[in-house]
Amino acid sequence: MTMSKDLDLLALMMPILALAASTAFFYYAAPILIPLIVAVSLTYLLLPIVDILKKLRLPHTPAVVIVMVVFLGLFVLAVTLLIGQLGDLAGALPQYKTKIDGTLGQWHGAMTEYLKYLPGEMGDTENLSIDMGQLQQVSRYFFKGLGSVTSFLFGSLLIFFLTLFMLLDSAVFQQKLKLIFGRDQEQTAEGILSEINRQLKGFIRVKFSVALGLAAVVTIGLLIFRVKYAYVWGPLVGLMNLVPYIGSIVSAVPPIIVAGIQHNSVWYMLYVAIFFLAVQFVEGNILTPRLTSGSVDLNTLAVFLSAMYWGWLWGFIGIILAVPITAAVKVVCDHVEPLKPIGVMLGTGRE
Repeated sequence: MTMSKDLDLLALMMPILALAASTAFFYYAAPILIPLIVAVSLTYLLLPIVDILKKLRLPHTPAVVIVMVVFLGLFVLAVTLLIGQLGDLAGALPQYKTKIDGTLGQWHGAMTEYLKYLPGEMGDTENLSIDMGQLQQVSRYFFKGLGSVTSFLFGSLLIFFLTLFMLLDSAVFQQKLKLIFGRDQEQTAEGILSEINRQLKGFIRVKFSVALGLAAVVTIGLLIFRVKYAYVWGPLVGLMNLVPYIGSIVSAVPPIIVAGIQHNSVWYMLYVAIFFLAVQFVEGNILTPRLTSGSVDLNTLAVFLSAMYWGWLWGFIGIILAVPITAAVKVVCDHVEPLKPIGVMLGTGRE
């Protein structure tokens, strides 16, 4: 009887100990793991383009080099354009803060009638203003782990070469991973890697394609509405779409506010808000669910908790990488007997 209780306790503690150990490992190994995981994601994205060039009778190595050079050029061009737009926006932020404070002051009387019924400080309209210190704290969280411009450039260079080497060795890379587990576990390792590849390949490519499409659609839409800094808001919406559930909502707020201040019209804010609502409804309820239905096997709660967990560990980049990392972890848990309870909790229950 005592033996049975000990075994039950061991089975209960094993997933908890595994979670605690992996948390410590992921935290301290972040400088290595983040570039590695980003490089793996880029490899999934760029490998189909390499395959297309190879079908055109181009050897593997020149095809990889061409793809990486074009990717680097597009990345530098995009960063250059964004830096210019972000510089203008940063210079205009104090003016927007003044305008927002002035607008809040105009609405103060009307808002007081409604907010005075709210409890505590929620009904205090005297302090309705923009706190630049809080905005700086948010920016620090978003860029957690980047450190300085130098470390960002070094990290980008590291990701570039990691992706380059992965693409060059893509034909034998999976075979090398299987050998890590030893000859005795080669079949099990092949099953794990094949399942991870199946789930992540479709998910990463679909999410990136949708994010790119959203960035283009939103940028064009905001240009039509004549909203300033459309080349910032469009890519922001595409990037924040990678954040589960709340990213698309959060990214819509700044351009809606800017539209209202710029045109001094609440109606203009409403028009832009309706535009975002329509775009996000199509993306969130029609496009993405259909394209990702057969990819990652994670339930809604698992996706939300994983975003919180990886965001706590790695900041904003952790939130973006949360779903593919958790999906890979679930596949491993499904094939390791002591960790199967974790896999069951993370999954949807579908076959």
